[in-house]
Amino acid sequence: MPRYIDPPAYTNAPCLDSPPTPYHDSSPTIPHTPHRPSNQQLVAFHASARTEYFVPTILSNRPSYSDDEDDENVPLAHLLFSQPRDAPPAYSTVVRQSYRETLLQHVPRHPVVVDIDEEAGLEQIRADDVRSPRSDSGYSSDDSEKHKTEYEKLRERYSPQEIALLRALQHEKDYITKLEQNDGKRKSPQHSNRSTVSIDEADQFSPDNWLPRSSDLIRLTGKHPLNAEAHLTHLFDAGLITPNELHYVRNHGAVPRLLWEFHQLDIENGKLILSMDDLKNKFDSVNIPVALACDGNRRKELNLIKKSKGFSWGAGAVSCAYWKGPLLRDVLLEAGIDHKMPDGKRYWVNFEGADEPSEGRYATSIPFDYAMDPTNDVILAYEMNDTPLPPDHGYPVRLMIPGYVGGRCIKWLKRIWISEKENDSYYHIWDNRVLPSFVTDKDGEFAETLFRHPDTACNEQNLNSVIVKPAQGEKIPLASAKKGETYRIEGYAYDGGGHEVQRVEVSLDDGESWLYCIRKFPDAPIRHGKKFWTWLHWHVDVDFTHLLRAKSITVRCFNVFKNTQPQYGSWNVMGMMNNGWYVVKPFVIQDDDSETPSIFYKHPVEPGTGDGGWMKPSTENQISTAKQEAGAPSKQFTREEIEKHDKDSDCWIVVDNKVYDATSVLDWHPGGKAAVMSHAGKVHAETSNEFESIHDGYAYQKLKECILGTVTDKAAAFIKQSAEAAAKEKAESSQGSDKITLQKHRWVPVKLLDRKSISDDTRAYTFQLPDGKPDLGLGTCQHLQLGFHMKDRMLIRSYTPTKPLLPDGKSGDDKNKNFRDGNGTFELTVKTYFPTDEQPGGAMSNILDCLPIGEEIEIRGPTGEVMYNGNGSFTISDKKYTFNRINLVLGGSGITPGYALLARAMLSSNDKTEIRVVDANKSEKDILLKEALDGFEKDSNGRLKITHVLSHPSDNWKGKKGHVDADIIKEALFEPGEKTGVFLCGPPAMIQKAALPALRDWGFKEDENVFGF
Repeated sequence: MPRYIDPPAYTNAPCLDSPPTPYHDSSPTIPHTPHRPSNQQLVAFHASARTEYFVPTILSNRPSYSDDEDDENVPLAHLLFSQPRDAPPAYSTVVRQSYRETLLQHVPRHPVVVDIDEEAGLEQIRADDVRSPRSDSGYSSDDSEKHKTEYEKLRERYSPQEIALLRALQHEKDYITKLEQNDGKRKSPQHSNRSTVSIDEADQFSPDNWLPRSSDLIRLTGKHPLNAEAHLTHLFDAGLITPNELHYVRNHGAVPRLLWEFHQLDIENGKLILSMDDLKNKFDSVNIPVALACDGNRRKELNLIKKSKGFSWGAGAVSCAYWKGPLLRDVLLEAGIDHKMPDGKRYWVNFEGADEPSEGRYATSIPFDYAMDPTNDVILAYEMNDTPLPPDHGYPVRLMIPGYVGGRCIKWLKRIWISEKENDSYYHIWDNRVLPSFVTDKDGEFAETLFRHPDTACNEQNLNSVIVKPAQGEKIPLASAKKGETYRIEGYAYDGGGHEVQRVEVSLDDGESWLYCIRKFPDAPIRHGKKFWTWLHWHVDVDFTHLLRAKSITVRCFNVFKNTQPQYGSWNVMGMMNNGWYVVKPFVIQDDDSETPSIFYKHPVEPGTGDGGWMKPSTENQISTAKQEAGAPSKQFTREEIEKHDKDSDCWIVVDNKVYDATSVLDWHPGGKAAVMSHAGKVHAETSNEFESIHDGYAYQKLKECILGTVTDKAAAFIKQSAEAAAKEKAESSQGSDKITLQKHRWVPVKLLDRKSISDDTRAYTFQLPDGKPDLGLGTCQHLQLGFHMKDRMLIRSYTPTKPLLPDGKSGDDKNKNFRDGNGTFELTVKTYFPTDEQPGGAMSNILDCLPIGEEIEIRGPTGEVMYNGNGSFTISDKKYTFNRINLVLGGSGITPGYALLARAMLSSNDKTEIRVVDANKSEKDILLKEALDGFEKDSNGRLKITHVLSHPSDNWKGKKGHVDADIIKEALFEPGEKTGVFLCGPPAMIQKAALPALRDWGFKEDENVFGF
């Protein structure tokens, strides 16, 4: 584990040389002082108090222009004052001192480097260009002035770093000038990547059990409903247009299961009813990139100051995607609604979704005149990045209001109507609001008044910027900081209302001075001549040595009004609209495995339940937590006792090692019954993490009313160990092969390719794996789980495939290639238990028997503690075992893991393991895989011998009759020995009442040489 150490003396030094006297950014002239101002101050950009333009501090005076055409005293100033956004007014002052003298007097020797954007095609300042005006030029002193290059002339006035800044600004000036308008007919550069999408095991017992989701999303509110953001670096690295799989998700309840063919949109209470085909085909559609951000983005920073009513978003609750659909105004006009109301009154357009969260349908409204303005691009979107909307993002249609907060962009849109007043539904009133900080709860007259006050509603998004790199937890060894090398600081920025983010700045000294950052927008970001609906990415390249000496890394940005972000976020009861400066802090650490210290970077917070950010809970929060933990009854409960209470009529949960009877909460729980029941009878850390991430102090008070006691010390240790093991397993599973389909904690869709009858009630099912993932990834004897979606949960059954039987690889003969993993399919052999008058039949086996060819079902795995590695080697519960002789006691469909073991041993030419099998069934027709078993036995040269035992055989049966007992076991199997192991799988009665007692009496020992599949 890394340990923090006191930073060396140089890390506390100023980032660059500092003057002994104060240097004020607002000064109208560069001060005449014998002391050279700091390099950062010279290159820093600020808003000068005495100019109409944002210009560098070093250029805060407008220069006078010389009549001499060769006079190049003012390239930097001229560049900034000629930015295309506004025409410069007449200059009202004349700088009395030559700008050249001023600049030369204070030229920095080692300023922070501003590199040039290679992707934009701008040439770098080449090393051979950085030379003295007289070095190797070939010119004499008489004609050198005449033949100086442009660079040499600039070099007389600026350092190479300043010239790099100049070139970058010149490029940005040209880049901004040439930004293209978007005609709404472009295609998204991003496409859906279904291979990264699967069903999370967290959803299997929730109403969203049918819904595939990206594994890259970090869940913020537990298992249900889904509220999630992507890892910040993954979101940024995906580009300026966000893939659907990485777009943040905000749900208030279960995702409705809607079909394109049947969904209808009701306009103005039945005046116009549109099918989805009508919406797509009867109107002209626009397809434009839009940045969508939750107004709770970065809420976790506020929650560490004081807990708000909202859950803790990190900095990833923003994304930018292409959204396609007709304009809302065109649909309203088609419904006979005039574009302008004749009576001059204010009207609102109301929207309602088809979802059913706990407080009623989600609805909201926007001003009618705003909706009817075509330059506002209010869209009824049915595509996202040129594909149908994912269910989490509103399939089949959602409202998209560019420049507005995400909470106004209704998903699963069902109704639209006009009213003379704002919407008064629960979610319009009690969510997406910013109230004054003196309101600290939702109760009372002040809250009632202000939540219904029209001016507290969040509509247009606010100005915001975030640092992405250095990433949270990124380490830079001090030894890697070589002179001359640079590091690129990067991030994103956005504003609402269609306003452009016109400038981004970074500070390395806690805001004392600022560095200009280069911006990059998505292609063609402009609509209607001036609307910027997208976000932007920004960067600035700084010298490594300066970065490592920085006090902090801070970002802020400016919009078209020349306004910037506040230094600190403003706490409010809903935790909305936090847009204070984003600060990343460096820490010097010493790794145990390295002699060289490193700089370790921390963001303000980690998303989800992580606590690795530099912000820590305030004193107020700590006192509140202590109060919540006080007063638990002394009674203790074991894990076994808690696990019995897992029903909706008897629901216990464990939060922070305390036991609560939550049965009475189920009927009124705001998140619905499913959110609580997923933790009923569970003794794990997930319940505590999820409860803390969602609930406020009021919820803790209600929880205390249900307290029963605490868990035992043993149960508490189990919770801790399980959490640590789960974290380790998750980290390891994320590093698996890209070719492997199976994931241990996520459900992956596979397609039924073929169904072949083996007997009247037995079928062989062949499934196709997803494209690009040809390996199933299952160890021999392990199982996979098959999942089928029911209305409120998944039906799950475990199976051991009968193909593949050998691992992917080149070992073995070519004749066995059909048995090897890696061909993109797998096979299950399943006996169907049909329903009768006496019993309902097997649920999953009947579903498989009826499943149409081409339909999908989900798989997950591997499961099972036993894995055969070949040549007698096993891994059992993470321990290694070797057996030269193997006994198998199998019954009914329990033969499949044993079949996988013996098949691998017989198919592998170098495997010399001997195997004896007792296979118990009811009758001849119940013996699964008999033809294959007979073939393996025949070709084994005596290594494999199988004894079939039938309880109800036909008169023609020549084999063993009756039930498995001690005599049959001793006759058919190897006797106990040092290298002899036994493996069992079959009906519980056979195993527990017959096989195990006989094996124990014979001398075998459980968990030593007797194991169950």
